[in-house]
Amino acid sequence: MKRRILIIILFCFFFSAKPQNNRTTFGLQYKPIIPAAYFNSSHINESSGDYDFNLIPKYSNSFGMVIRYKINKTFWLESGLNYIQRNFELSVTNNNIGLDDFTKFGMRSYELPIQLLTYVRASEYWHLNLAVGISHNVLASDVFSYAEDNQNYFQNTYRKSGGYRALLANVGMEYRTEAKGNYYFGTSLHRPWKAIAKIYPEYNATPNNTFNDNNKFSLDMIGNFVTIDFRYFFPE
Repeated sequence: MKRRILIIILFCFFFSAKPQNNRTTFGLQYKPIIPAAYFNSSHINESSGDYDFNLIPKYSNSFGMVIRYKINKTFWLESGLNYIQRNFELSVTNNNIGLDDFTKFGMRSYELPIQLLTYVRASEYWHLNLAVGISHNVLASDVFSYAEDNQNYFQNTYRKSGGYRALLANVGMEYRTEAKGNYYFGTSLHRPWKAIAKIYPEYNATPNNTFNDNNKFSLDMIGNFVTIDFRYFFPE
């Protein structure tokens, strides 16, 4: 309930905020999530007995709104509210029983970030930006999915209770104009402090041919990801 109230208050603040002496700037952003193997971005290979599992992050995306508040000539506070959709593929192989299949699923979350931003003016219109901070993230629900071909294979992903917190880092370039607003291009790192969810794969063909029906084996979803950031800030 407290998280919902906080999100509602922030949402109302965004739409009621007006520029005051050029101290407040409001914008929108779209951030494709790149399925890179860097930064330990939830690409996991693990085995249990004769079963081999491979969790692969797929192309995903995030979008939301951004608000900046100018502290002084050097620093700004940056916050917002983002919707994040992450997509995964979990494959399984077991050569002894001829099992080779995969299941696809997605994780939806809502992010409330706060960052300290600074920039260097490179030319009349171009600025180099650097920001660091943290975010609080709430996963929308647990996720269940069946395999594409063999319905005896399925997975349950259970989110971390109460959400999770993550370290944020961002670097980019911004083209600023007084009349037409600001255009931003950059990249961001989202790195949770701990695993954000647990994945329990199961196989249940017959009473004598089952795997993990007692949920003793699991994979930790790390939750790290890298984005390419596109932003537009309205004229002040």
